[in-house]
Amino acid sequence: MDSAAILAPAALLRAALALATSWPTSLATRNELATPLSALVRLQEGHHLATNLSPPLDPYAAGSFHHPPLVLALVGPLVHPDSAPPWLSFAAWTAADLVAACALGRIARARDRGPEPVDRTEKRWSRATVAALYLFHPFTVATTLARSSTTFTNLFLALALNSALDGSLVLAAFHLSLAAHLSLHPVLLLVPVILVAHQAIVKRSRRDAQSLAASAVEGTAAFALHQAVLLGLSRWLTGSWAFLNSVYGVILTVPDLTPNIGLTWYFFIEMFDHFRAFFLVVFALHPAVYVAPLCIFYRNDPLFAATLLVGAVALLKSYPTLGDWALWHALLACYSELLPHVSTPIFHALVPLYALSLLPAFSHMWLASTAGNANFYYAATLVWAVGMGGWALEAMRARGRRDALGRLDKEGRAKVEAERWKIVQR
Repeated sequence: MDSAAILAPAALLRAALALATSWPTSLATRNELATPLSALVRLQEGHHLATNLSPPLDPYAAGSFHHPPLVLALVGPLVHPDSAPPWLSFAAWTAADLVAACALGRIARARDRGPEPVDRTEKRWSRATVAALYLFHPFTVATTLARSSTTFTNLFLALALNSALDGSLVLAAFHLSLAAHLSLHPVLLLVPVILVAHQAIVKRSRRDAQSLAASAVEGTAAFALHQAVLLGLSRWLTGSWAFLNSVYGVILTVPDLTPNIGLTWYFFIEMFDHFRAFFLVVFALHPAVYVAPLCIFYRNDPLFAATLLVGAVALLKSYPTLGDWALWHALLACYSELLPHVSTPIFHALVPLYALSLLPAFSHMWLASTAGNANFYYAATLVWAVGMGGWALEAMRARGRRDALGRLDKEGRAKVEAERWKIVQR
């Protein structure tokens, strides 16, 4: 089945849910799908302040608008009811999903699968399967209906990894720059993206390939140059640099403590002011800590390091949404051969499902029925963090087990399968 065959049903599903149900209105305000940095209502408010008032007001002056100026200029007119019909914005979000799914399918096809299957139960999913998983993933569909800007971040991340696998280092850096311009944290993927692109360049050229240092300089320069152009355009649109604090400073300083599925908001609600600066540094640096160890340990497969970093960022960023996890699940699907090596898969599937049932229930108890408090909702986010963090750890464990099996001969694998030998990971 070609991946193109699933694009039309996916688009029709989104059109039907967007135009024939009230789901978009209710999902647009869900804490699990929309944050102060990605919410549709914030973008509509910013567009209204900047264009519909006389005289127009600076949307960044109030401290409640956090979308980049380019998003406000390009996407803002699509989402405001006075500027465009609703179907036009849904079409833009749907198109972003379709392109991202095609890029993920190409990643599944192009990545280096390594040695032959080491277990007879291994199955390597096709590009169509991976694309379908992303397009029909409930998190992806819900994020599109909520019209969260997370959709576009996922799009550019998928395009960056796809371009890197194609050996297009500069193009990969440009796509990653667009993703980082939207939400900052994708800058952490610059190192694995450069490594992926360098390996692809070496593999295709075979001789006279540039060194890793040259690739690092080229990729970093391309990223910095593109980012400078984007920031310059933003400065030209707004007339000042004041947007930097509202768009990117808020990610690091976490002034808006609107509840979300992350670990940050409740922590800083309870934090004493004289400890706040210290823990802001800890929370800001925490995702960055994993870049070097993962890239070094998985230097032979930097795409897997990038996949794990996408999951780490989704878990540890200050304003996460379920849409961040949709991309991570699709990237994990590119490593479907690891599934037979996962221990207790039922447990790892049920814990996130349990958390997903708790999140809306405890949110209603806290904010609607007043039968609970903030501790209820935060407890649900902790269960979610444990479940999804467990997925990342299990992916690494399964990868280690498969690599160990790959180094055994047929007789050794047979002994492991017969449980005469046991693989011990330390």
